[in-house]
Amino acid sequence: MSLKSFALGVASVAGASVRDFSSYTFNDFLAEFGKSYSGDELAMREAIFAQKLAEVIAHNKGFHAGEHTWWSTINEYSDWTEAEWKKIKQGKARHTVQHPVLHLEKTQANPDSVDWRDQGVVTPVKNQGGCGSCWAFSATEVVESHYAIATGTLKTFAPQAFVNCVQNPQSCGGTGGCEGATMELAFNLTATMGMPLESDLPYRGYDQACSPYTAAVKATGYVKIPENNADALETAIATKGPVSVTVAANWGAYGGGVFSGGCSSSDCGLDHGVVAVGYSQDYWLVRNSWGNRWGEGGYIRLSRKNDAVLYTDNNPADGVACKPYPASQTVGGESGILFDTSYPTGVGAAESDVVV
Repeated sequence: MSLKSFALGVASVAGASVRDFSSYTFNDFLAEFGKSYSGDELAMREAIFAQKLAEVIAHNKGFHAGEHTWWSTINEYSDWTEAEWKKIKQGKARHTVQHPVLHLEKTQANPDSVDWRDQGVVTPVKNQGGCGSCWAFSATEVVESHYAIATGTLKTFAPQAFVNCVQNPQSCGGTGGCEGATMELAFNLTATMGMPLESDLPYRGYDQACSPYTAAVKATGYVKIPENNADALETAIATKGPVSVTVAANWGAYGGGVFSGGCSSSDCGLDHGVVAVGYSQDYWLVRNSWGNRWGEGGYIRLSRKNDAVLYTDNNPADGVACKPYPASQTVGGESGILFDTSYPTGVGAAESDVVV
């Protein structure tokens, strides 16, 4: 298949655009995503791609037959190793020290659906690259939205500040920087040091020393939403704004639709920090940090049919716990989205151009 014909290999199913990959080759993949390999790596990448392609075709056959509510696709990550996936999903959110838990009191029923993108308070989708900085992107994106809600001005802040400057002595979600930390630690840094604009500290995708910067935004702290409580998460989104959430991101090949099946009855390993920017009665609208060519323009819809279902995360040390690591933890909702949820408080402009 030539590059020119990529757009032609698409079928419409119930309003969904599902690509036909039956004639798609590894060379097509390399051309579409601008990749090049040689030697042993070429053979290794082609073997991974072949396996992923077969999985995509098989899954989409089931989607067309009505067996699934979401469809799969080939994307720039379709030749990645498990080690590469694990690296970018390092560091999520789970701070085991004392933290405020918010019990929101509803004064009226929540809207049937919310999408904060419609209010102009969500920045364009970002791409964390090969750095395990999902936690920094999740926190940054939530701070951006809460700043816009509070001030009426949407600005783009710098996740590199979190990568460089967040200290992680308890190894929460990793060992710091591109090796992982937590959204809550990032919110704490926003309170103590503030965050600069992206234009003042561009994202590099690798660890750097923490150097002085000019703070453009600060917060007073953060709150955590009660664990495994769908109504609490919905209320927080409806009344406060986008929320940082932790998930088991077993959806690298997601192409679109309402995703389900991210956890099994035996395990739900939380490993990725993202942002819930909205909901409907059927799904949670989640913003990812893998670029806008992934999923539905960088977003995924996670099914709410599992809101009341609890799973076991058997490896908290791999994703969301701090030392001393628990043996397991109980997580709720599709892909464990209801377990670890938080957002910053008192977000606003820094009082002065303080260099920290």
